[in-house]
Amino acid sequence: MKKIFGRDQRDKDRLKPEATVVFSVRCGKDPERVSSSVTGVVKDISPTGMSVITPRIAPDGIHIMYDNRMLHKNSINAAILQEKKPPIHVAGSVVWFRNAQDYKGNFIFGMRFDNEVPLEASVFPRDGNFHDR
Repeated sequence: MKKIFGRDQRDKDRLKPEATVVFSVRCGKDPERVSSSVTGVVKDISPTGMSVITPRIAPDGIHIMYDNRMLHKNSINAAILQEKKPPIHVAGSVVWFRNAQDYKGNFIFGMRFDNEVPLEASVFPRDGNFHDR
């Protein structure tokens, strides 16, 4: 699904699980520096990435995308929580972010995974009924 002038430039189809995700941000300049955990919602996901709705884009002063001088790329470690199944752990980097217009006071970001994650319809149903929150 590629659009030349639109925001949607995805190579893979996305599932819309509306799942809970817990993530932390690792500083690219100082990898020992890691933010506290932030809870968000997976808006959609594919084998190569996901978009996340979050109340904070700079937990503990560490921005989700870059250091304060925009010289070093930060990284994300995340656990996607599944009902009655072990969490799916992913790592990667943020490729875009903005205010989440439909979720007042929140932000949304797109994350590209370091490694492709196999997704099954049984894990993330296409209808969005992931689990009761």
